[in-house]
Amino acid sequence: MVQFSYRRTRYYLLPCSDGDSLLAFDAGWPCSPLEYARGVKAAGHGFDRIKWAIVSHFHLDHAGLVRDFQDAGIRCLLFENQGDGIEGMERLVLRSHKEYRPILRDRFLSLRTDESRAFLSSIGIAGEVIRTPGHSDDSVSLVTDAREALIGDLYPLPQVMDDDEASLGSWAAIRALGARHIFPSHAEPFELA
Repeated sequence: MVQFSYRRTRYYLLPCSDGDSLLAFDAGWPCSPLEYARGVKAAGHGFDRIKWAIVSHFHLDHAGLVRDFQDAGIRCLLFENQGDGIEGMERLVLRSHKEYRPILRDRFLSLRTDESRAFLSSIGIAGEVIRTPGHSDDSVSLVTDAREALIGDLYPLPQVMDDDEASLGSWAAIRALGARHIFPSHAEPFELA
């Protein structure tokens, strides 16, 4: 896995089994495809190698380039808890980005999280996607069999309030899958105790 950042957000690329294709975790800020592509290049890859994408949730810094990805032929996955987040994100984006083009909903590869392990295995990634509400109801995390968890904006455990059952449940699910190496979107990677 490699990572890069721009505009204070981290993005992750996972190699697929064919040795050439990549899966992107999170899809950049709206109307910034060149910045995203420069980040991919700085990480040692070409944007054209990205064949698949998962967004942790539909906020503009994580899913702003989904339409650009779709136009480039990248298959973007959409999980059962994520569709309701698209409209709100797009309303917000259009306030400040008049040139933004809406996501093509019929171009998603729709999957249930319980189907994610089989799908990821088919492209050579050992792991699964799980629902991780807390930051937002449409949040998902990717947990690999290498004990890595890409968590998007899930609140770090020390910041989770005792009554935040959604976030606590998300962390319990991540721990249950054995994750130890945590890769957030807005902080340095860290290790779970």
